[in-house]
Amino acid sequence: MSFLRQFDDINKDMWQILSESSCKRPIVLYGMGDGAEKIIDILSGKGIKVDAIFASDSFVRKKLFRNYSIEYYTDVKSRLENFIVLVSFGTNRSEVIENIIKISRENELYAPDVPVFGQGLFDMEYFKSNFSRLEYIYNRLSDDISKKTFVCSIKYRLTGKISYLFEGETDVSESYNKIFRPFPESTYIDVGAYNGDTISEFTNYSGKDVSVYALEPDKRNFKKLSLFAETCGIKNIKLYNFAAWKNSGDISFYSRSGRNSANSSAHFGVKEQTVPAIDIDSITDYADFIKIDAEGAEKEVIAGAENIIRSSSVQPSLKIAAYHRTEDYFAIPEQVLNIRDDYDLYFRHFRYIPCWDTNFYFIKRS
Repeated sequence: MSFLRQFDDINKDMWQILSESSCKRPIVLYGMGDGAEKIIDILSGKGIKVDAIFASDSFVRKKLFRNYSIEYYTDVKSRLENFIVLVSFGTNRSEVIENIIKISRENELYAPDVPVFGQGLFDMEYFKSNFSRLEYIYNRLSDDISKKTFVCSIKYRLTGKISYLFEGETDVSESYNKIFRPFPESTYIDVGAYNGDTISEFTNYSGKDVSVYALEPDKRNFKKLSLFAETCGIKNIKLYNFAAWKNSGDISFYSRSGRNSANSSAHFGVKEQTVPAIDIDSITDYADFIKIDAEGAEKEVIAGAENIIRSSSVQPSLKIAAYHRTEDYFAIPEQVLNIRDDYDLYFRHFRYIPCWDTNFYFIKRS
């Protein structure tokens, strides 16, 4: 079936549906934080009023969020009827996802796709205006799972329906065993190494007789990474308290002491600071595998690794996060394939609401 025909059943995006329903049915947010901030602003711009906000029972506090009192779900049910629930936070915790599924059986529920960084909604207008670029990437994908996942994730981004996320997800182990395929004595670069969790994940498949270059700009995260390096059993591991970037120098950075520290001010209430940055090409001229999860700076990191990617004697396999910016679904693969066009391209999504933990894989052809 053609790429276009797979979207025959989608005539409206979630925002259009909410606009039509808002004058008749209450709109209720599940969750607080950055996601809720962005969703409230988008809805307000479309003239849609939020009627209530609830949180998981353990997160309910006697405080205001955007002038809303945070309620228990049971309290919202007792005073509102036939309401629409919008999930406004991200999670991969099984017990939380099960609760979301439970709520979806009782109410019409959506998990809006809003950009983690940057601007632009992946709505029907955006889909149509970028259709040819998305179709090109779809046709470049190297297996049926990638194509199915790509279509399902786009359907999710348009509709906010979590069923599409579940339909398109795969297990992390599948991506390592069948796509990325780490091997002993390989060289691995981890951009956005956080506390060492993705290095640990990589070495579960490669073994610990590897060489690792790990970059993490956040100071508190780097302390955790340093502790990991002391006890992980990897002899050849080099740590950099730098942001990966297109060149070396200083850049603005917004620290959250967690996974979402970034060089973008997209997060609310985070102070700007300056951190040193370095490009991958300045660190080494060889790598077998590079993982890039740079919180919206993926394109800059790729630009700083152009030499090592282009090198005919190296051509590392790449795993690159595809969910931080609205345009990532086509802009990231376009950029890499413009550097060299002889990669096999794969796409995977692991269990997460919304469509986070989604990656492109660029694999060296054997």
